[in-house]
Amino acid sequence: MSGFILLAFAGALLQQAAPHPSTQTLYAAPAIRPFEPPSDFGRERAQGDGETDAHRRPLEAPVSVEAYVRSYEFSPGDTETAYDQGVASAEIRVDQSAGPMDGQWRVTDEHGRVLFGLVMNDNGRGPVEGGWRGTAGAGVATSDGAVLTLEGLGVLALEPAGRDWRGNLTEGGRSRAVTVSRPR
Repeated sequence: MSGFILLAFAGALLQQAAPHPSTQTLYAAPAIRPFEPPSDFGRERAQGDGETDAHRRPLEAPVSVEAYVRSYEFSPGDTETAYDQGVASAEIRVDQSAGPMDGQWRVTDEHGRVLFGLVMNDNGRGPVEGGWRGTAGAGVATSDGAVLTLEGLGVLALEPAGRDWRGNLTEGGRSRAVTVSRPR
């Protein structure tokens, strides 16, 4: 019986520091939807000069490089162009709505040595979440302002410095200056 109590007590001590899933915010659809083509996409007739053959006839013999007068392929049709423009437009809208910490980052010490990497999701409207990975391990990174809490590592207090961020990393009661920049 005492072994069972000891096992239950040890299990309580080994609980993870991550918040319980029921306390986390539920999934919400993104404010900017990805490119979704209309129901008649690709079935509209081309107008004006756009009505041309969509495919070349099959090759009957090898073709030398000198035989090519123009490009090697047909230029994209209206459907391909519209789709590419829609995807590019959706990507631009998502990038414009992202917060300043969104993306991949590298944390370096005052001598320029890489300490660890960060990947952050900053939607510009709420808490910043992500993860860190380095030689000391890996863990979750969360922030509700200019202070990042790095689970299992410490706290990172930051302030903007041009395109980068500068601040102090506090680990185990010891603080040191760091720079947070995008990998080049």
